Amino acid sequence: MAYTMIAERESQKIRKQRESALIVIANAQVMEAEGWTVVITDEDGNSQQLAEFEAGLSEKFASWYRPKSRPVEPTTIPAPNMFTAPADDDAAPEAVVAAELAAEQVETAAAEVPEIVQEIAEDDFETTETANAAPAEKAARDDIALDTELAG
Repeated sequence: MAYTMIAERESQKIRKQRESALIVIANAQVMEAEGWTVVITDEDGNSQQLAEFEAGLSEKFASWYRPKSRPVEPTTIPAPNMFTAPADDDAAPEAVVAAELAAEQVETAAAEVPEIVQEIAEDDFETTETANAAPAEKAARDDIALDTELAG
């Protein structure tokens, strides 16, 4: 085989051997996009990172191959400048904590508002007999109950 791609991530390792450099590059680009560290070994035994391998391939086949342009990714994260005064929009840590506590108190106060619950008397519930009664009998009982309420 002419080219070998080795992709590593955490404790996993994948090895692919192909005759075509373009197939190896395509596989390597997919693996690298998914977070794998990719190394390609060419037919001479030289191991290179994907970007280096693509650059060498574009020199070798300049008439028909152009590598994809990749966005530049920063390797370090800039830290805040500790020696400058904070900007006007930067809130002090104490102010942030105070705002969080105030928001929490508002939420707690809103949660403590008692809900108005309608009271239901036991007489409002159906008994087993009335629930299982035939519909005609139930209607007659409801009329009788209504008449007694109106009379009383």
